[in-house]
Amino acid sequence: MPSIPLKVTRPTANDAGAPPGRPAGPLFRGNGDIDYVCGQCGTVIAAAMSPTQHVIVDTARCSGCGAENEFPVELRA
Repeated sequence: MPSIPLKVTRPTANDAGAPPGRPAGPLFRGNGDIDYVCGQCGTVIAAAMSPTQHVIVDTARCSGCGAENEFPVELRA
């Protein structure tokens, strides 16, 4: 399953990117084969997305490290 790192728009103070605790599950889950992951720590934010699926937000905060990530324009609804 390919993973695409998202663009970090607001990093956390934790430069190492290591999650402080156990991250929650993905914010979005689709029925495809592409995972969109946090650009800072690699936690999955949108799992198993297909090219025809979209998210309803422009940005999302990572549950693993707290960094704000921006979804690509083509993924936004």
